[in-house]
Amino acid sequence: MATLVYWSPGHPYRSSLDGTTCAELAHAYRQDTGAGWLQPLCLAHALVETAHHALTVAADPTDRASVAQTLAGTTLDTVAGTLDWTRAPAPNIALLPLVGGQWQHGPGGPRLAVVGNTALPDVPLTGELTPAR
Repeated sequence: MATLVYWSPGHPYRSSLDGTTCAELAHAYRQDTGAGWLQPLCLAHALVETAHHALTVAADPTDRASVAQTLAGTTLDTVAGTLDWTRAPAPNIALLPLVGGQWQHGPGGPRLAVVGNTALPDVPLTGELTPAR
């Protein structure tokens, strides 16, 4: 049994806000909450990064049309990867490349291992695909 992985602490990205790496973000989340990292953590962070960018760059950050126009022309390197709204298959969409993953038993409980990285070879493999038992 395998799954898609759109973010992990091993992804090679940094926040556009302060340079925080994926590993640092995951570690800070665990430190602050006592819980393990979750994939949506990066998307929530990237949303804040994108909002900051749009409101900083827009000709008039109080005008919705100005902010929307800025977003439509945005390409931004975020902790989730490069979000590019100029090349998506439809307006107002930015795509993320995916890697393959599998939930595996680990010493501290289940862990999401990256088992395939063809689309993103910079993401290190952290396990091998194993058959379900």
